[in-house]
Order: sequence, then structure tokens, then C-alpha cells
Amino acid sequence: MSTLPVPVYTASRAKNNFGELLDAAQRKPVAIEKHGRPIAYVVSAKEMEAMEDWYLGARAVEVMRTSKSLGVKRTKAFLDKILHA
Repeated sequence: MSTLPVPVYTASRAKNNFGELLDAAQRKPVAIEKHGRPIAYVVSAKEMEAMEDWYLGARAVEVMRTSKSLGVKRTKAFLDKILHA
């Protein structure tokens, strides 16, 4: 379970009140539980984009730290492939 305080929906409540769940997720992440255990989190598109940016930044720092670079041409080809898929 997340250590941050987030709203918690049961799987049934999430299913039956999907619009409410989406509205709640615009304000902060929402945990979804099944049988008392967390099974998923719903986050806003803005939050997901921020998490992706953080992850890609952390990966870039790791590459720089370990010097495991693909090189300019291979990096460009890789990014073109994933960004234009």
C-alpha cells in the first residue's frame, strides 16, 4: 500500500462509480482495493506525464553515471521509434 494518504475505493465501488473515480483521480491518486489489498492506482493524465518525466530523467542520470550510452545515432533512432509508435 502507498505510504501517502490517498482515497481508497473498493473494486466494486470503482466499477459502480467510475465517473466519481475519474473525478477523484484528477485531485490525487486513488487506490483501488480488492479483498482488502491494493490492486491498482488511478492517476490523472497530468500526474502520469510527471511520473514519466521523472522516470526518463532518472534513467538518463543512470546512463550518464554508468557511461552506458547508445551513442547519438542509436539514441535518436530509439527515441524516434518509441515516440512515433
